[in-house]
Amino acid sequence: MRRAALLPALLLTACGGDSEPAPEPAETAAAALPAGELPPQVADFPALASKDCAEVTSFYFDAIGRREYARAALVWNDPVIDAARLEAVLGGYRQAHFEAREPAVEGAAGSLYCTVTGTLTHAADPARPPLQGELVLRRSNDVPGATADQLRWTLQSSTFVEKLERSTQGQP
Repeated sequence: MRRAALLPALLLTACGGDSEPAPEPAETAAAALPAGELPPQVADFPALASKDCAEVTSFYFDAIGRREYARAALVWNDPVIDAARLEAVLGGYRQAHFEAREPAVEGAAGSLYCTVTGTLTHAADPARPPLQGELVLRRSNDVPGATADQLRWTLQSSTFVEKLERSTQGQP
């Protein structure tokens, strides 16, 4: 309960709050990794294995706010929605800032769904109108035989900026 109460505060401070300027598009994670550096993997980030969807959502919003699209793409677990696609959709927000409401978690047929609604603003351009949107995450509900990948929260859809949905090519 305490962690859920902290979600709005975490999201307000996590996104767009860096004192460093945002990188130019050619410098982003989607453009190129340093020679020999591997792209980020789910196992590199314990937050992605959390059973708390607020923690996973915070990870996603923080990565977008820092323009770390390769990290944000890990929450999708879908080869179609990768760093380049997220950068194409959200890259116009040099200082993306999300304010989210409390997540709503529901269960259905062996799965849990987490819905997070909120507002996306451009911190560097207050004249740009805010956008209302919704994220829907899903995970297996501790079903016997479920894999670690099935037991972690993954994004199923987002209505921020443009509608993004998982393809049929991603894992459950």
